[in-house]
Amino acid sequence: MAPPKTFEIPYIPQNRQKLLHSSTARQILYGGAAGGGKSVAMRWDIVLFALQNPGFVGALFRRTLPELRNTHINIIKAAIPTNIAKWNEEQKIFYFANGSRITMGFCESEDDVFRYLSEEYHAIYLDEGSRFTPKQIGYLKTRNRLGSWKPAKDKDKLPRFVIGTNPGGPSHSLLKRTIIDIGPPESMFYDETMRNPNDLNDRGWSTIFIPATMADNKYLDSDYASSFGGLPPELAKAYREGNWDVVVGQALHTLSREKHGLRPFVPPAHWTRFMVIDWGTAAPFSIGWYVVSEGGTLKGKQGFADRYMPAGAIIRYAELYGWNGKENEGCRWSGQRTAQKILELERERHEVKIDYRVGDTEMWAMRGGPAVIDYFQNTGLTFRRSIKDRKRNYQEIMCRLAGNEKYYADGTVEQDPMFFCTLNCRHFWRTVPILTLDETDPEKGPNTKEEDHVYDEVAYACRSYPYVTTFEEREDEEYQDKVGSFKNTGDPYATV
Repeated sequence: MAPPKTFEIPYIPQNRQKLLHSSTARQILYGGAAGGGKSVAMRWDIVLFALQNPGFVGALFRRTLPELRNTHINIIKAAIPTNIAKWNEEQKIFYFANGSRITMGFCESEDDVFRYLSEEYHAIYLDEGSRFTPKQIGYLKTRNRLGSWKPAKDKDKLPRFVIGTNPGGPSHSLLKRTIIDIGPPESMFYDETMRNPNDLNDRGWSTIFIPATMADNKYLDSDYASSFGGLPPELAKAYREGNWDVVVGQALHTLSREKHGLRPFVPPAHWTRFMVIDWGTAAPFSIGWYVVSEGGTLKGKQGFADRYMPAGAIIRYAELYGWNGKENEGCRWSGQRTAQKILELERERHEVKIDYRVGDTEMWAMRGGPAVIDYFQNTGLTFRRSIKDRKRNYQEIMCRLAGNEKYYADGTVEQDPMFFCTLNCRHFWRTVPILTLDETDPEKGPNTKEEDHVYDEVAYACRSYPYVTTFEEREDEEYQDKVGSFKNTGDPYATV
């Protein structure tokens, strides 16, 4: 009996899956809760491109071959007749009768990605994409192009790069930073990290985030969510809700925007001000400016509620982060250039006086030439050395995040944090909440292999023992003449 010339794909897309199939974005992140129908949607999306566009070349990746075989290869082999698509086991490629082909790729080790660097794929799909490393994702993106081939039907949808995944994994931070935190869900925007620097008109890859929830998949068992009860609480929450702000093994598990985030404001001129550096060149440097509250309430503006700031609370209100835009890579500025930038930013903000500055001990290291600290001192910036004790520093930060307890007559307890960070400090909120504990010694706090430079800077700030200054103390100091009486400085909580 001759095999059939036509067949029916065993798949009826649901609403969120239809968004994937209809999207014209170059880059698509389809991610969130487990059981949201991501894998099945990607599988048939790439197959449809192969069937409808003769000569199409695509690739569908998982980290390991067994995962790839169980999730995709065996299902496609069973569904598609061999006269339409034949599987080549040695090459791990489906060859279609119309000249299309789909590579079933895997990158178990970091360097496995190099097996595909001579290829050109019109569409690439990463199933459980956050499990790939940022390096692997970056290399695979270079393989995504049309070249001289032109699609017969889907001219507006190709090329495309699709990542389907749950939260967590080596590329959690990368995907959150470049996609999830940039544009609202289901709205097109441009990923500037994928912009051609030689083309001033290029805005980057058109991108969309399609959130996935268990409710999107009507074929799930009703008790599917309960199956995650044996996992660590953070992981179960991430898988059930598709929450990208949840991190398994989170180092600063009590940190939250709601509790510790403040609207941007100009602190009162008489408050103690200080600046802290965690130094780096090949790795990013992190600089933060801080004030110490004398106690008071930051009035709500622009949708923000009133926030009480206890006396002695440290507030990080401005930052400078030295990176090249790539995760955990520095901008390689010299000490002299960095010092000049610090002074420039302080002039722009009309800083009255910085009471003291704390420098990473690495700035005093001499390696065949002047120490970095020498370049700073030549510009008039002087520093005290930071205290490097990871266990004590971690304890100090956690205590400040917890703050002071207040007990009420009805038996309730309220905590006022002793550390805050304004929401304009985007690198703090980008990197610090997702740091995970050191696996070998959790008491040390975050894993030093992660992007922990802002965290280290905050730790040095908390260990610097800042002091509270009052209006009366500052009124008699000579530098108040630079701005006149502190009584005439205007709104002490003005918006930046």
